[in-house]
Amino acid sequence: MVDQKNISRIYGAISDEVSRKVFCSRLLYSLTGDQSLIQWMMDDFVRDAENDVKWLALKRRILNLTEKPYIFGMGAYGKILCDKVGGTDTWRGFIDNSPMSDVCMGLPVIKASDFLKNYSGEKIALPSKAFLFEMREQLLDAGIPEECIIDATAWYDATEGRQYFDLPYLTYGEDEVFVDGGSCDGMSSVRFAEQCHGKYEKIYCFEPDRKNIARLKQNFQSRNIGNYEIIDKGLWNERQELTFAANGAANSRITEAGGDNAEKIEVTSLDEMLRGQRVSFIKMDIEGAEYKALQGAQKIIVDHKPKLAICVYHKPQDIWELPGAILDMRSDYKLYFRHYSSRNIETIMYAL
Repeated sequence: MVDQKNISRIYGAISDEVSRKVFCSRLLYSLTGDQSLIQWMMDDFVRDAENDVKWLALKRRILNLTEKPYIFGMGAYGKILCDKVGGTDTWRGFIDNSPMSDVCMGLPVIKASDFLKNYSGEKIALPSKAFLFEMREQLLDAGIPEECIIDATAWYDATEGRQYFDLPYLTYGEDEVFVDGGSCDGMSSVRFAEQCHGKYEKIYCFEPDRKNIARLKQNFQSRNIGNYEIIDKGLWNERQELTFAANGAANSRITEAGGDNAEKIEVTSLDEMLRGQRVSFIKMDIEGAEYKALQGAQKIIVDHKPKLAICVYHKPQDIWELPGAILDMRSDYKLYFRHYSSRNIETIMYAL
């Protein structure tokens, strides 16, 4: 049952018109399941990304090449790059270190080691932000000229790269302490460090998936991220042991269902783990565990009023339960809502 007083209280704490529209649309979608109510959010997100200055410049650069280039990586961002920049008319094919097939989107796929043995001057586009440094070093080590390597991560920057940090009201000092709840591959922490121009006090990464932690460490090392601590526990409202689906990806989550990847992990609360440590910014994308984790951060939130960037889409009730929980702790928070996907996911609540 939705508490009308709680909805009115949340609405009264929202501080700009865009946020009011996003909140109301997401609320109605959660209550009805009618995706047409949030279609405008998804359409606006795609339109803004497609009109991004850096993305448009990348498209022009690729389309103006005299010879067709290759895409390094047949993952999601490689496929998006192919689709949005001319399709098969623009590209010669894909290169991949571990190709899953010989053809991708109608184009040939060449194993990277074979391609590099027979390299003959082709341009190579690198669309993956997470693997950009490693791929670039791999090509340079193989003798590929730097001018033949194209940083093609502009679509990431215009989409996923905006999430958690693009709200214009966010400000950063040199003493920031960032909690990355659900760190996954660490790219949110990388973006935080970039926002602070490398000047911050500490990053705490909470990530229980071992495969994700390995990737996180690689990303931090390749980008010289310092002053961090990786905590291989899930976030909850108390210390206990729970079942966890360790998928080695962003959808790893606490679960009751079990399954092939299920394992037991330790969960803990921020208040217990950090024990009075000042925190200035908390991000949470923990696949439906946000409510419990916020309960476990009550003392930090009450004492320090950190900036918050919290996912409010994993469960239908998140859109009213999570902002209500935050306002119960501190009624002086101002709330903002933004959407960061062409699908019905990635709606974020900011509290400042």
